[in-house]
Amino acid sequence: ENIYAGKGKRRLLMGMFFTICIFLILFLIAWIDGKTKRIPDRLLAVLLAAEICAVPFFPEIEMAERGMGILCVSVPLLMLNLIRPGAFGGGDIKLSAVSGMFLGWRRMADAFLLALFMAGGYAFRLLAGKKKGRRDCFAFGPFLCMGIMTAFFMIFMGKSPGYLYKHVSCHM
Repeated sequence: ENIYAGKGKRRLLMGMFFTICIFLILFLIAWIDGKTKRIPDRLLAVLLAAEICAVPFFPEIEMAERGMGILCVSVPLLMLNLIRPGAFGGGDIKLSAVSGMFLGWRRMADAFLLALFMAGGYAFRLLAGKKKGRRDCFAFGPFLCMGIMTAFFMIFMGKSPGYLYKHVSCHM
C-alpha cells in the first residue's frame, strides 16, 4: 500500500518536488564524479540542504534511524580507507553520510549494497574487456547515486527496506 494514500495532496506534491530536486542533484553529482572522479563539496552541501528540507515530508523514517544512517556506510568506508588508502574517495564517504541522514540506516545499507553490485558488474566488464587492470580505479559515486535513487524511490513506492533483496532472491 502506498504510504501517501489519504495523506493529503500538499504532502505528496512537496515530497515529489523535493524528490525531483534531490534526484537532479544526484544526477549532477554522478555526472561530475564520472568525468572527474571528484564530488564537489558545494554539491554535497546543496544535497544536504534539499534533504533537510524534505525530511518533514517523509516522516516514516524516524530521526534515530536517520542519525544511524549518517554513520552506517560512511564510517566503514572511512575505516577501509584508513586501512587501504584510496579504496574510496572522500566524496563517496561524504555522499554516503549526507544521503544516510535522509534515507536512514536500513535504506542507506540497501543503497550501498545496490551500488556495490552495480559497480562490481561494471568492474567485471572493464576487466573482461581488458579496458582496465586490477589496480586501476573508477568513480564509485555514479553507482552510489544510482543506489541512493533506487532506495529513495522505494520510499515513494511504500516498500520497506530490503524489499528488492527479498524479491530478487526468491527468483534466483
